[in-house]
Amino acid sequence: MKLVQLLLPFIIVTSIGASSISAFSVQAQHVSDPSLVAQGAKIFSENCGRCHNARPAEEYSKMEWSVVIPHMRAKAHMTGKEALAVEAFLGSTLTSDIRNTVSHEKSDAPKRTGAVLVAQFGCQGCHQIKGEGGTLGPALDDVISNKGEAFVLKKLANPKFNNAASAMPKYPINKEDMKAIVAFLKH
Repeated sequence: MKLVQLLLPFIIVTSIGASSISAFSVQAQHVSDPSLVAQGAKIFSENCGRCHNARPAEEYSKMEWSVVIPHMRAKAHMTGKEALAVEAFLGSTLTSDIRNTVSHEKSDAPKRTGAVLVAQFGCQGCHQIKGEGGTLGPALDDVISNKGEAFVLKKLANPKFNNAASAMPKYPINKEDMKAIVAFLKH
């Protein structure tokens, strides 16, 4: 009986914490709003990149991120909506639990424009385009003329190929999507 009395506060706090995390995670798992993803990318860039090297999305599974985000929310003084946006951004990438899934390689997937893809994946959360966006990554205005199409295609396919410490996530995009992004960045 005394043991139960001693452990009761711990059990209550643990239960509340677990239900908060699972409720938070469930909400973000179903988020497909590109503007929320873009907002999350910007918050991820500004908050995570401000204090330490931002963790690449593929380091953790979606479930692990759902534990990290509430913890970091308190440290970074993010609102609940901001934390949800960050989790939506991370959920749009190839986190460790889905990075080997090839569903994004299906040839019957609908075609998306480069502008739509850049917005959908929140690229401007970390990169500037036409003077707008984040500063965690380099500006993309002259990336094609400076680095070439082959470099950008390779970077999109494998963000760590030239920098193992890169925080750029690997996105669920196929070769057509990559070509569309390159075409968008050319103009």
